[in-house]
Parts: sequence; C-alpha cells; structure tokens
Amino acid sequence: MALSVGRPRGGAIAEINVTPMADVMIVVLVIFMVTTPIIVSAPVQLPPAVHPTEQKGEMLRLALRSDGVVLVEGAPLGRSVSLADYLAARASATRALRVLVQADRDSGYDSLAPLLAACRTAGVTEVALGAEQRAGS
Repeated sequence: MALSVGRPRGGAIAEINVTPMADVMIVVLVIFMVTTPIIVSAPVQLPPAVHPTEQKGEMLRLALRSDGVVLVEGAPLGRSVSLADYLAARASATRALRVLVQADRDSGYDSLAPLLAACRTAGVTEVALGAEQRAGS
C-alpha cells in the first residue's frame, strides 16, 4: 500500500510501479546469458546471397579452402610468405587495393579471422565477402 501525501483519500495512484518490469528484465537477461553460448557454438551454414550486388573494377581475389590453404588469384600462397606483407606490397603498388574474400562453406570463422586481420594490418580499406548467388537471382 502506497502512502499518499497531499492527495485526497481514495484517489487513484498514478505512479508507475517499475518492480515487475525490473523482474522481467532480469529473467530475460539470465535467459540470454544461458542460451548465448549454446547458440554461438552451433555450426551454421552460411546462406546464399539473396540480393547480390556486383562490384565493378579490379579486385584481388583471396580464397580460403576448408583445409586452411589461402589462394591468391587461384594460386596457393607459399608458407614462407606472410599474407599481410603480400597485401601491403600490393597495396603500395596500387592506389586503393580492393580485396574479395571467398571462404569455403565448411571453413570456420576461426580460420577466416586471421585472413581479415591480415587485410586490416596491410591497410586494405575495402574488403568484400563473396557469397554464392541464389539460383534465379
């Protein structure tokens, strides 16, 4: 029961009680904290592109196979060559290097992340991720 000061007896209380809302938010927070690790660890197949947009101009094509081998324009990158150094050399030769990254559907993000980090280290500002075009699009 709320104590009212300066209000006539028997009048409606027009204040919002936020306690039930806080209880619901805490329950939702706990649910998200429990389910997020389960959702993140689930294997997910990347969907094909629904509305693809084709980029014009010259792009350096990098491909990541499921076994972890990086292909540059179709040729495997040597083990002794650092991808970041290779991209930095290509970026210095051209004014603005654009990179298209095509990863195998079975390769995980843990193998794609170093490739994207090498692009960032080399100073590449435009990176596109390739997707399979849906039939009929």
